[in-house]
Amino acid sequence: MARLIALVLLLSVGGSAAQTPVTPRVAAPLPTGLAGTLVFQSDLAGPDNPQGRTRIYTMNLATGATVAITRGRDHRDESPRWSPDGSRIAFKSNRGGNQYDIYVMNADGSNPVRITDHPANDNDPAWLPDGQSLVFNSERDSRGDLYRVWLNDRRVERLTHHFVGRAIMPNVSPDGRSVAFAAQTLQRLQFWEFQVHVLDLASGKTRALDNSGGACWPSWSPDGRTLANVLLATEPSTIQVRAADGAAPRTLPVMPAMWHYYPEWSRDGRWLALSVSPAHHAGEDWDLAIAPADGSRPPQRLTSGRGNDRLPDWKP
Repeated sequence: MARLIALVLLLSVGGSAAQTPVTPRVAAPLPTGLAGTLVFQSDLAGPDNPQGRTRIYTMNLATGATVAITRGRDHRDESPRWSPDGSRIAFKSNRGGNQYDIYVMNADGSNPVRITDHPANDNDPAWLPDGQSLVFNSERDSRGDLYRVWLNDRRVERLTHHFVGRAIMPNVSPDGRSVAFAAQTLQRLQFWEFQVHVLDLASGKTRALDNSGGACWPSWSPDGRTLANVLLATEPSTIQVRAADGAAPRTLPVMPAMWHYYPEWSRDGRWLALSVSPAHHAGEDWDLAIAPADGSRPPQRLTSGRGNDRLPDWKP
């Protein structure tokens, strides 16, 4: 009887070995000489996550130690972004219902707080440098526009209005004055491709950055002088780095036959974290990777194996 009671207690608090969170496999060998912590999302399935719901993880780049900081069988947690002081993480989740809303939690995954609450999907949170508000994309009155929400009173300000080709994937400049984003505004033959735009928060005006082909997922360098983005001019995609006004573009070396996506700068500006996959959409298998921002060598994998590991963000 005592053994039965002990087993019941163990299972009731989630102590079953089958409920231990699975974590993405670290690449071997792990690139050396790295430091810092990445937060990212993965849909790795396991005994505690049989349907492969997307969860949020952290990785210690020096050791490769990977920790699941969100759990749950019936919802998805995605698009994690560190707060400017590294104490919190903003993310989107459908844990509150069928739609995605914006949440903020502590760096260890504790105390998740719902920031938006709307029947439409809210996506891709991006912090302002003071840590007091977030820019996000929402479908609440269009296919996609940018909004800003203040954490103290949940006040929401609309930043774009029925932007042509949607306004998605926001990334706020280090000085907090501009938001880079993507929209399908570049016409090539019968298709409309994504193009990077920059929104001036003070005036509300936007400008498109010229490009030889489609571009998306913009990311500001820590000094605000450079943008990295996905370049879709050829398939598979590559990572492009250029001046903040779009000038002097250069394409970084690639891993052969791999799609390159989701670039994000290290805080010293020396590295870009990203994801690579042999296919995009059908057959995709994304792994985290890291590449020197100066283009001195191709990316190296940080994770491998099953699961799509995506949207890395470097802890301040």
